[in-house]
Amino acid sequence: MVKEWGMSDKVGALALVEPQSGGPFMGRSMGQRATHWGGKIMSKVDSEVERLVNNSYLTAKNILMSNRPLLDHLAKTLIEQEVVSAEEFQMMLVEYNAKVVPFKVIGEERNRDKLPFKQFPKTV
Repeated sequence: MVKEWGMSDKVGALALVEPQSGGPFMGRSMGQRATHWGGKIMSKVDSEVERLVNNSYLTAKNILMSNRPLLDHLAKTLIEQEVVSAEEFQMMLVEYNAKVVPFKVIGEERNRDKLPFKQFPKTV
């Protein structure tokens, strides 16, 4: 999203990679340089991707935790009958008064300190 289509105000409308055609094993990209862009721009891209991923994780976790009773009921129902129709799910949303999160731009910070995994394990 950020590298291929330039969907970031911080990086700008730049296509930093060319879309691959034919899949990774078709040999089209073998022997070609990975990027023509400098380290400064690529560092900015990495930072922007990290910000988007971290804040998307926190938003998704907030939605799930604020609707935990609905999530538990849905899991139990799926275990019992394996399938839930759209109508059944709509009724569950009403029954459990599902809370929605207003659409907004995801936070400006990377929010590393709010993630449950602050660092990778030293050894396995």
